[in-house]
Amino acid sequence: MAATDFELRAFEKSAIELVRLGGRMAVEWAGSRTTEMKADQSPVTAADCAVQAAMIAGLRSAHPFHDILAEESDEGTATAGESRYCWVIDPIDGTRNFARGSRSFACSAALLELGIPVVGAIYDARFDAVFHARRGGGTRCEDTPVRVSTRGLDDHSIVAISSIRNKPVPPGIPALMNRIMFRNLGSLCLHLCATACGDFDALYSHEAKPWDIAAGCVLIEEAGGRATRPDGGALWPLDPRGYRGEDMPILAAGPAMHEALRAALIGH
Repeated sequence: MAATDFELRAFEKSAIELVRLGGRMAVEWAGSRTTEMKADQSPVTAADCAVQAAMIAGLRSAHPFHDILAEESDEGTATAGESRYCWVIDPIDGTRNFARGSRSFACSAALLELGIPVVGAIYDARFDAVFHARRGGGTRCEDTPVRVSTRGLDDHSIVAISSIRNKPVPPGIPALMNRIMFRNLGSLCLHLCATACGDFDALYSHEAKPWDIAAGCVLIEEAGGRATRPDGGALWPLDPRGYRGEDMPILAAGPAMHEALRAALIGH
């Protein structure tokens, strides 16, 4: 049986508390911000590991029978059991920014039910604010409801595009970047928040991981938008026990913009 709204409200409260704990811990971090490179060449600091440990401890206390998929654990897995529920956490999204002393970073937590995100919360360190949503409950920034942009694709559209390097991208990307206004905050979680509240019209990333996007997908969809693979295919469900670091490219926007961008990305 699917989680009731009463249960989802409780899970949403847990997610909010979790990212506020982790995000503020990162903001107040007084230790080393020196980065090391992981096997996939993404950076990690001592703060990433310390914040993640605190978040996992909080989850194990509040939800001891839930599984956890966490970025800084071996192959992303902190626990992998047989639970219906799995938390997906990213202690610091935007580590390169964080390491340089910038507050352009986020802390993210999502709850998957049978592999599908149903609760999401993202702490925006720039404003000490939490974006949060649950299935059927709408999206809010703190207590204020937010919605995606309803505009169509034109020369004034603002689209967040994550860094593009080392891997092939859809053929329409260069032409799209010459047409629209594109942005990169250095944090996919922040791109998702900005798109959910209409500050950006859309986002695209070709190197996303589940901890980057699980919470943001709930935000986007509950704010009236769509979050899919660039070809329009479904991102979820995900089997946390079988996940081994594969990329999950994402396109997210309001419905009209999403369809126009999907066509543009494949060159149609």
